[in-house]
Amino acid sequence: MEKQFNTPDDLLRSLSFCVIDLETTGGNPETEKIIEIGMVRVENRKVTEERSFLINPEKDIPDFVQKLTGIKKEDVEHSPKIQEVIDEIIQFIGDSILVAHNTSFDIPFLNGVLKKLKLPALENKVICTNVMTKYMIPDIMSSNLNYMSQIFGIPHSQAHRAIEDARATGRLLLKYLDIFEAKNIRKVNQLYYPRNKFELDRVIFDQPDGLDKVYETLATIEIPAVLTIKGDNGVILTILPLKNPSQEVEALKEYVTGFRWSQIHVRLCGPFIEGLFFMNSNFVKIPEVYRKKTIEYLKSRHDLPAAPHFTDEQDFIVTPHLISGQYIVYSFLNFSPYSQLIFKFPAHKKKLHQFLSAQVSRFENQQKGKKKLFLQNDIKDIFLSLFKDAISKEPEVYLRLVNADIEDEKKAYVNQIDNLSDREGERYKFPSKHL
Repeated sequence: MEKQFNTPDDLLRSLSFCVIDLETTGGNPETEKIIEIGMVRVENRKVTEERSFLINPEKDIPDFVQKLTGIKKEDVEHSPKIQEVIDEIIQFIGDSILVAHNTSFDIPFLNGVLKKLKLPALENKVICTNVMTKYMIPDIMSSNLNYMSQIFGIPHSQAHRAIEDARATGRLLLKYLDIFEAKNIRKVNQLYYPRNKFELDRVIFDQPDGLDKVYETLATIEIPAVLTIKGDNGVILTILPLKNPSQEVEALKEYVTGFRWSQIHVRLCGPFIEGLFFMNSNFVKIPEVYRKKTIEYLKSRHDLPAAPHFTDEQDFIVTPHLISGQYIVYSFLNFSPYSQLIFKFPAHKKKLHQFLSAQVSRFENQQKGKKKLFLQNDIKDIFLSLFKDAISKEPEVYLRLVNADIEDEKKAYVNQIDNLSDREGERYKFPSKHL
C-alpha cells in the first residue's frame, strides 16, 4: 500500500533523487567507454551534494566526441579508470530515484559497465525529465536539455559536460517538482506518468472544486484560452475561445451558472485563432441546445461585421505558437483543422517549406485552383468574423502569405518569418509562465 502524505510538499520532500549524466566515447556500452560522469543529489527539494569524475577510457576519444564535449585524450590520460571509482559512484547513487534527461541512454550504459565489471545492475526507480517534459508539454517540438534550460531560464553554460548537464537536469527537476506541488500531486506514481492533470497548458476542475476556483484561474489569464464545459459522461456542453479570460470573468459567471456541469477545462491556446480552430473541430460534439447558447454568447461578446470573403484574401497565415520558439502556419487553400503545421524556427525551415509547397501543389493540381472551406455551418459566420478581427487587431502577430511567396525561388518569405521571430518569439512566455 502506497504511503499517504498530508500535503504534496510532504510527499516531494520525502523523496531522494540522484541526477546523473554520462559522456562516453560512443553509444554502445559493449564497445565504448565512459569518459566523464556527473552526479547531483536532490533531497528535501534542494541540491545537497555533487560529484564529478573524469574517467580514463583506455582508448582513443573520437574526434566528434572531442568536438562535442571538449574532452581530449590529455584531459583523461591521468584520470582514474572506471573500475577504480565505480564503488564510489554506486555509493553516491545509493537507493535514490535515478534521474537523467535521457534515461534510455545513461542508465543502460551504466548498467552495461556494471555487467562488464561483474557487478549487479542498478535496480533503482528511474525518472526521465525528457519524457516528463513530453507529458507535461505535449505540443513541444524539441525537448533537448539546451532548449529546456533556455525556456525555463536555467543556467547551462557547458552543454555536453557531465556535471553541467547533471546540474541543469537537476534544476529542471526542481522546476517540475514545484509544478507538481502546485497541481496537487498525491501519489509518487504520478511523477513517473504525469498525464492529464499535470499538463502545463491546462487545468481541469471537477464539480466538487466549485466555480470560484474556475473564476480565480480565469482572472489570472491574460492571453487567449479555451473554456470547455463537460456534463455527465464527458459530454461536451460548450467550447468557448476567449481572447482575454481575465476580462470576461463577470460575463462568464452569468453564462456558466446555466450549465449542469461535471468538469470544466481551461486550456491556453496561444493565438486566439487556435481556439477558433479547436471550437470548429469539436463543435459537432455539442448538443444542439448548447450550440445555440454558445453562439449567442460569442455574438454578445463580439459584435462584428460578417467576413464571407476573408479566406480569399490570403493563402497562408504564420503566427507564434503558444510554446516559446515555436510557430504555427494555417493554410487557407484547404481550410480545415488538419491544414496547419506547428514548427520550430529556424530549425524546421525545410519542413515548413515542404508543407507549404505541398499545400500549393495540391491546390493547383488536385483542387484545380479552388479553395476548400471546412467549417461547421452553425458557426461559419462568427468563425470568419472573429478570425478576421483577430488578424486585423494585431497585424504584427500574424504574417500573411500568398502562393507566389512560396513559389518564389528566393524564398523571401523566410526573412519575413525571421522578422516575426525577432518581434514575437517570446509572446506567450510559455511554458515558463503556465497554468
